[in-house]
Amino acid sequence: MSKHPLLVRDVLKRKHFESAKLIAGQQGLNRQVLWTHILEIKDFDTLINGGELILTTGVGLQLERETQIAYLENLIRNGAAALCIEIGDYFNYVPAELVAMANAHDFPIIIFEEVVRFIDITQDLHTYIINQHQQALTQLDTISRTFMELSLMPNGILKILQVLHQDTDALFLFVSEDTKSFYYPIEAKKYLHLMEDHCQQLELHEPIQLMSIDKDHFVIIPVNGLGQVWGYLCMRSALPKPSDYTLLNLERATMSIAQILMRNRMLQERQQSREDEFILALIQGEPIDLQYYQSYLPMESRNLFYRVVVFNMLDYANTFSEEDWQEIQLQNVMFVRSIIKKLGFFPTVSVRQHEIIILAFYIAADDMEENRDSFNQAIQQIVARKTPQLFEQITLTFGISNVYQSINSVQQGYKEAKTTIQMQHNELASSIYYKDLGVYRLLLHQDHVALLQYVKDYLQEILLIDQKNGNDLYQTLCVYLACNGAKNDTAEQLFIVRQTLYKRIERLENILGADFLQAPHRLNIEIAVKAYELLKKTAPDILRF
Repeated sequence: MSKHPLLVRDVLKRKHFESAKLIAGQQGLNRQVLWTHILEIKDFDTLINGGELILTTGVGLQLERETQIAYLENLIRNGAAALCIEIGDYFNYVPAELVAMANAHDFPIIIFEEVVRFIDITQDLHTYIINQHQQALTQLDTISRTFMELSLMPNGILKILQVLHQDTDALFLFVSEDTKSFYYPIEAKKYLHLMEDHCQQLELHEPIQLMSIDKDHFVIIPVNGLGQVWGYLCMRSALPKPSDYTLLNLERATMSIAQILMRNRMLQERQQSREDEFILALIQGEPIDLQYYQSYLPMESRNLFYRVVVFNMLDYANTFSEEDWQEIQLQNVMFVRSIIKKLGFFPTVSVRQHEIIILAFYIAADDMEENRDSFNQAIQQIVARKTPQLFEQITLTFGISNVYQSINSVQQGYKEAKTTIQMQHNELASSIYYKDLGVYRLLLHQDHVALLQYVKDYLQEILLIDQKNGNDLYQTLCVYLACNGAKNDTAEQLFIVRQTLYKRIERLENILGADFLQAPHRLNIEIAVKAYELLKKTAPDILRF
């Protein structure tokens, strides 16, 4: 690695190559020389890594022509930089077939017609390469500090592009969907729309992408923050592939740009106090002046809908200091807001000690107002992109309300989302949607005493028998109902033989009636079962039979 890599053309200018002749591969003089290697054997696949300047006296080339051709093919295939041959006792000329092959692959062949000391060549070139490497490390350290300093200054991204241009003489752009795009120098502007269009199509999993359009070569590196791509640093270069030094330099620049974007987003989130105030007033049912808060709401539309989404984080806040938790929550909000905005939502967000509340507005056709696919996709992306910095060691629980249009329904939507989360915690429901709670939506609004009486009316005798004798009549009833009266399936799920099941069903029929599987008796019993399960989780102290 060096800022100015050693090329074959540079090697030919060194002292020990004054008498050397280039006899093939004139178009390959820009090949980079990473090291030198003396190679006198024909089988060397595992001995070179690529980029070596190969030195040989021709001992391995004395064999038949096919072996000579295979030797050169092997060098080209393994990415050697060039071949230097000492013409003398072991090898007195380079055959025309080898010259033609080298020209076809732009692979330089250099000959020495006088005796040369390979040890002098390797010592000279290795010293140069190592010194260049050390200088590059020093330069990288210096420019990294420069990037860090610029990241704290106004208009830092543009200044970073300017430093990159000064260091490489290439054209640079930074493009992003969320922030202003930048370019430097002015000539780079003509590539702005091209890069914006291209980057919109990208779903980069690789850290670097190389792209060539006619004679223009581009390097595109994603700028990552909070587990997401926030933009792309683009370099237009004359070379198809930049040097390792340039790539390392670009990676350091992207880290500094990410810090600028992170700081700007955190400042924006901290300035959302009125947004937080707005949501808090709505969920508490307080009167509000909508005109005062209009900037936090999308334009009214007949097809504008919203759901209240709540992310619950249990009691993890207690494991952090208040200052650290506020910082964690701030980053969490930035992360969530970015994802749902990209999915077409217009979010209004509030963060509280243990939860994040989102009014997720969206436009949809009347027959598509549920929009579950987008909500499911948002939740999946949030869960999938959890990183050590985001929601660290935190178990998230999600609750999503019904669909509303009137802003006056936010309080109701918040209660629905919270209820959904509570039902998940109680293991009475697995869905994140309030609509999927079924009959629990009715039972939750009932007085506990009234629910207990309902349970007693239908299930008391069964529950008392189980308490007294240790039987499993209640479990049998639940499974039998779930299996829709299928005896084989019921027996399999209960892990009992059919004769035992028949005896239990006969006893249930004696208590509930022979037609307990028929409507409306079955509906009454199933509701009683749901009410009993709900009371076990929410009011176990009153369950006395």
